[in-house]
Amino acid sequence: MKYVIVGNGVASVGAIEGIRRVDPDGEIMVISEENTPTYGRPLISYLLAGKIGPERMQLRPVTFY
Repeated sequence: MKYVIVGNGVASVGAIEGIRRVDPDGEIMVISEENTPTYGRPLISYLLAGKIGPERMQLRPVTFY
């Protein structure tokens, strides 16, 4: 089966994980204007304040995709 997911937010990660549970061999295409992996948007203020580093922002590793 082939899947298309529009957007690359937290809901997209959940959708990808759900698809992988029931169809581990399916082809998944994610369409997004962002060229970075999903990140924790609520953490942006902590990043800008220097309380966390950019490595803490990523919700899943690049290999997730």
